[in-house]
Amino acid sequence: MNWKLMVKRSIPQPFLNRVLLTFPFLYRTKVVNYETNFLTDDIDDLLSQLDYVLPMEGNIIECGSSRCGASIIMGNHLRSKHIPKKIYACDSFEGFNPDELEKEKAAGLTKATKNSFTSTSYEYVKSKIKRLGLADTVIPVKGFFQDTLPGIKSKFCFALIDCDLRDSILYCAETLWPDLDKGARILFHDYTEEEFQGARLAIDHFVDTYNKEIDEHGLLKNLYMVKKA
Repeated sequence: MNWKLMVKRSIPQPFLNRVLLTFPFLYRTKVVNYETNFLTDDIDDLLSQLDYVLPMEGNIIECGSSRCGASIIMGNHLRSKHIPKKIYACDSFEGFNPDELEKEKAAGLTKATKNSFTSTSYEYVKSKIKRLGLADTVIPVKGFFQDTLPGIKSKFCFALIDCDLRDSILYCAETLWPDLDKGARILFHDYTEEEFQGARLAIDHFVDTYNKEIDEHGLLKNLYMVKKA
């Protein structure tokens, strides 16, 4: 039985948010797991790839954070190792850009709706991060990527791109690429996801375009890794 799905369907989201913020230890339970949609294998791959770049200079960025589960898991990992890097968690926190979503649907690449990923908010994730003691590490950045990424003045050693739609994935990867040093890594989510077929198209296009600047690339279990040469 999918307990996580059962909980979401049986408990109104605003009430669940209040319960979690009141009792933050619940985020750490296996059922909630910080509200990430990553499988256990994905989390293992995420953290093992992150470990490779921790000695490097630069911060970490996630594009497509929703309820900030993956960013919080990475933040906990940094805290356990006493590493003072920042994690920029970028999202609209309101769902997809409607124009981009309609374009993707018209191309037959997704069946997502305007209500997908809307059960979050900037205020909620800020409170969640604070309650988990990560306010100095995980920085939520609200807005569409085209509006927010140019304003983040940082070098990065690691990027997690989980924004589902083709144009956003490609925009984020191409925008962040110049700010990644040699050996830095990008992990892409959704490469094998049938619901978001544009992800594979975007990732394959990116790898083909920047092939001469890529040292390694390939599918792990569900995450696609690209290492900069």
